[in-house]
Amino acid sequence: MLTQGFTVQYSPLDFLATKTQGVIMAIRNKDERVVKKLLAMGVHKGMHITLEQRFPSFLIKVGRTRIAIDRDIARSIKVRVIGK
Repeated sequence: MLTQGFTVQYSPLDFLATKTQGVIMAIRNKDERVVKKLLAMGVHKGMHITLEQRFPSFLIKVGRTRIAIDRDIARSIKVRVIGK
């Protein structure tokens, strides 16, 4: 049961519905190579992100760039939802 004052700070990208927009709050993965790969692709904390597609791969829009990623990488991106 939810109580008054409950807030969600952020959610993994793979939990979100398509067309969801948000701000990247964190990038966390046990494998440091995944984090470095995202940073090299231009995916950084504080950037606006839109989940455009979930299947067959996750398609995200970060800035003016669209990137296809798998579920494991999508799970690494933590997003604060700002709208649909």
